[in-house]
Amino acid sequence: MLALLIGASCAVAAPVPKMDEADKALRAKADAARLKMVKFLKDSIGKDGTWEDSVRDHSTGFKGGTTALVVFALLDAGVPPDDKGFEKALPFLVKLERERTYCVSLATQALARADAKMYAKEIQANADWLMKKAITKNGKLAGWSYPVEDVPSPDGSNTHFALAALHAAHTAGAKVDREVWGRVRELYARTQLRDGGWSYINGGEFGRWGSASMTVCGTLALALADKHDKPAEPTPAFTKGMAAFLRVKEVGGKNEGCALFTQAELGRALGTAEFKHEKQARAWYRESAERAFEAQAEDGSVKFGEGLGTGPVTDTAFALFALGPPVR
Repeated sequence: MLALLIGASCAVAAPVPKMDEADKALRAKADAARLKMVKFLKDSIGKDGTWEDSVRDHSTGFKGGTTALVVFALLDAGVPPDDKGFEKALPFLVKLERERTYCVSLATQALARADAKMYAKEIQANADWLMKKAITKNGKLAGWSYPVEDVPSPDGSNTHFALAALHAAHTAGAKVDREVWGRVRELYARTQLRDGGWSYINGGEFGRWGSASMTVCGTLALALADKHDKPAEPTPAFTKGMAAFLRVKEVGGKNEGCALFTQAELGRALGTAEFKHEKQARAWYRESAERAFEAQAEDGSVKFGEGLGTGPVTDTAFALFALGPPVR
């Protein structure tokens, strides 16, 4: 059975898969696939030393998002911070204007993984910006949005990325108000739906049924909260969320790559390659790896679907993170 060893990490824990004899074939395939993914991403770097031209980041207002994602995934895969491919990309992330939650989150995690001490100032500034952008209603945390003027409401996806970054920043040494984690726990207990899951719009305005991707985000948020503000007893919302997630047969949707990325974050945070609740179980690492193998092309790229913001570069980065770093 796959097991994950949690190491000292600056982002959502970066474990190294440790496999028994029965899993050696999977490890060999993962190693080969990882090498091809890394090569593809390195070969895809733009003339300016970033990955901004791989998707329309500029035109959609998400400047820096793809570059941050790729840098984070490559560092997680074992590419050293002084690699020539990061020569311009890391300085680009340091100077990146703080405009969108997704981009600030991924940049924070990339810088924390690259060198937490060297980029301490930027990591702290990013954490402060995220805390400032938290949305409250009636004195309670409501979550995070993009933020953009025409979309003021918080949502489960942006909230997930904000919390992952705050966790990474805190682990890297930044000051993050510890009280936020108790507020996070209250938020997800309050917005949990009847089936135990969560919807994209926090509060369940779309009905009683949660989506698989947002339920992973909610369960991850509670797992991260427990790392910083350990409750006396297991959080009921977490248990219900895991049960709801395991009832879903497939994880994917319009952005399968991001869904696999978030599932890997949850697995790492919990230190397991298999989610369990009572008689239900899902071998998330094996399923994610096999899905990545299936979607990988000869050039090493991975393409899952046609969702907004997806493409060979972003999907390959998501898949690379799902595979995790190589066993040493």
